[in-house]
Amino acid sequence: MDKVMNEIQSTTTVKIAGYEDQLHAEILDDIQVGEYGYKYRILDGLVVPPYTTPDRYNLSRTLETRPEDVCFISYPKSGSSWLSYILLLIVQQGEIPSDKTLRDSLHWVASSWPYPRSRSELEAFPSPRIFKSHMPYQMAVGGNPVKNPCKYIYIARNPKDVVVSYYYFESDRAWAGNYSGPWEHWFEMFMEGKVQRGDWFKHVLSWWEHRNAENILFLKYEDLKKEFDAEIKKIADFLGYPLSPELINQIKDKTSFKNMKDDKFSNMHEFLKPSSFFRKGVIGSWKEKFTVAQNEQFDALYAERMKASGLKFDID
Repeated sequence: MDKVMNEIQSTTTVKIAGYEDQLHAEILDDIQVGEYGYKYRILDGLVVPPYTTPDRYNLSRTLETRPEDVCFISYPKSGSSWLSYILLLIVQQGEIPSDKTLRDSLHWVASSWPYPRSRSELEAFPSPRIFKSHMPYQMAVGGNPVKNPCKYIYIARNPKDVVVSYYYFESDRAWAGNYSGPWEHWFEMFMEGKVQRGDWFKHVLSWWEHRNAENILFLKYEDLKKEFDAEIKKIADFLGYPLSPELINQIKDKTSFKNMKDDKFSNMHEFLKPSSFFRKGVIGSWKEKFTVAQNEQFDALYAERMKASGLKFDID
């Protein structure tokens, strides 16, 4: 475990004065190690990363939200970083903070790093606050979303691309899962819902089932890729912000895959090499990894789990 902490400290350049000892204690507490060194903890029955601690989770659930607040949610590797930049530019009307990065402009309440903020600090932030979450509906920021004034935006991506992107993201990263196993084993773990943030089907459907609530907007990554202008107008209307054609073009340019990968504001360079965080950002990259047998196995599970939902994805 000392090796884990050393890698965490060497991976991130973010240094929070007086916080390293607390982070060390939280990371070590109740961590489980599965096959191929995969690290996780269990909270409310959900498999979560080591940095999602009980105290931080409790804070996220009991935080009082405001009508102006926005919480964007996804299963990991579903376009949430892209969406976060879009939301920030909509809310700030095209302006970005000159003294922060994209990650520092958001509030990831349930995470113990890299920018942990206390309840009093979060309460002191002016509206609108933008919260990030990878939790299913029943574990949402602020408690029950339907009874909350906050606006929630969930983005879902076709699961075949998710499982591949997640595999590359989790491999050999000490601060994440530090998974060192082969693709075949990861594929089976994902199918069984044993990866961090649990079962993809349960996660996505938990939000899909509440998509008609007035303060919930359900988006699909593939729609945003193919119909950007229409989808961004949908987001802006939901949040109540004006959106001129000029601003749409500005947001489209700043949030393009290439620009986000190259721009230090958005490319997460303070944690990872940009090429490591942003891999491809395309639809259908799963075809490079799935075998014929895996594809058939996944299709059978997908048909069984999604048949009654009415939710469909552009997988190809």
